Amino acid sequence: MSAAKESPSYRITPGGLWANAWKVTLTVTLVGGVGCLVGYMADPHRFAFSYLTGVLTALTLFFGAIFLVVIQHLSSAYWGVTTRRIPEFLLAAVPMLALLFVPVALNMDALYEWSGPAHDAGEASPEQGAPHADAHAAGVVEGVAHAQALPDEPGSAGVDPDAEPQPTDMELALHHELLEHKSAHWLNSPAVLIRTVVYFAIWILIGLGYFFMSTKQDKSRDRKLTVKMQQLAPITFIAFGSTMTFFGFDWVMGLEPNWYSTIFGVYLFAGSAVAILALVIVLAVSLMRSGQLGDAVNMEHLHDLAKFFFGFFCFWAYIGFSQWMLIWYAGIPEEATYFHRRWAGGWQVVGYLLIFGHFAVPFLFFMSREIKRRLNLLRLTAVWMLVMHVVDVYWLVMPYATREPHFSVQYVDVSAILFAVGAFLTTAFVIMKRYPLIPVGDPRLPRSLHFHQTQ
Repeated sequence: MSAAKESPSYRITPGGLWANAWKVTLTVTLVGGVGCLVGYMADPHRFAFSYLTGVLTALTLFFGAIFLVVIQHLSSAYWGVTTRRIPEFLLAAVPMLALLFVPVALNMDALYEWSGPAHDAGEASPEQGAPHADAHAAGVVEGVAHAQALPDEPGSAGVDPDAEPQPTDMELALHHELLEHKSAHWLNSPAVLIRTVVYFAIWILIGLGYFFMSTKQDKSRDRKLTVKMQQLAPITFIAFGSTMTFFGFDWVMGLEPNWYSTIFGVYLFAGSAVAILALVIVLAVSLMRSGQLGDAVNMEHLHDLAKFFFGFFCFWAYIGFSQWMLIWYAGIPEEATYFHRRWAGGWQVVGYLLIFGHFAVPFLFFMSREIKRRLNLLRLTAVWMLVMHVVDVYWLVMPYATREPHFSVQYVDVSAILFAVGAFLTTAFVIMKRYPLIPVGDPRLPRSLHFHQTQ
């Protein structure tokens, strides 16, 4: 009996609530899948944007999981060993993300004005472009015209300042000229698809590689595996950061191809870090409360996760403000279109929700050390931030679902998020049943089990 206490298995209790967690997420996935099917039949164009939103939400959880696992090996941290297996389960579910992304690739022509046979062949022009591309271009250029319109300029008398400026032939031609330049060198379907295959190949190698080395160590207790994971961490971090950034350029910034932002990859990373820390807190508190983790996770571990979490949603706000401030200060109309589309047609409400709901209110509420050490409040805050992360991803993609920016939430939007995130978590929960909930073979585990705050 004493030996059993010294070496607990830390496995999911058979027949318990957590053993059936995958059934709950599978039900959510099926409900979302039905909604996606109905939405696709009703409006394939809207479905394409909704589905991209859902898959991008799931992908950001995976991006955050890579970061959280690799950074612990990179820093040789011991405090997070007992909670590291949770993001490792998400790493193991990466093949599901590759499958989920296939419909996104199949709907490229509906999503991107640079996609299609004409652009791929280098033949597109203002006269020859596909109809959906011209409609998208007109919508983007209208945003440029709006950003350029100044009511107090000479000749503006008698002009309604609230009227939507219409793009001129010259503005449309300049838009197409820039688009053709990017299409020839970067944004074209074959190049983007080839790069995406490379991205997923690297992510699968990282995700499955770290997961299998960690779970192999559970049985072998081989310290060399820890050394190997630490040695691979620097190059892994570089590969992850590069591929995530270029993925963001291709599939998210590509929605508005004449927009530039060198900080966008960092913004995507910051949101991913917030999302994974929130999810780990929710799962860790829930598993601990249900007795699945024994004494492996205590208040000190959760307090450190909470501090990490607090720091990253502040970092997210800093990056988001920096991107806006630099674009505002430069005053370049082509860059201002990004925020114009998110400040018209009701989208300003979402902007305010992100400012206050994703940063200002959580910042004031979560500053207290006492709040970070109250499990119910900690978990509630984490759940709220997960919702805000979904809103943030929605804000990145859905303004392009219509030519004119018009905010409306439809059932297909919610269904796509439920389907993609549900399928991803279902895969992770199925894997979770088969392995210990903490890395029992990690040589730093004993020190992590007895971790206590020094202040």
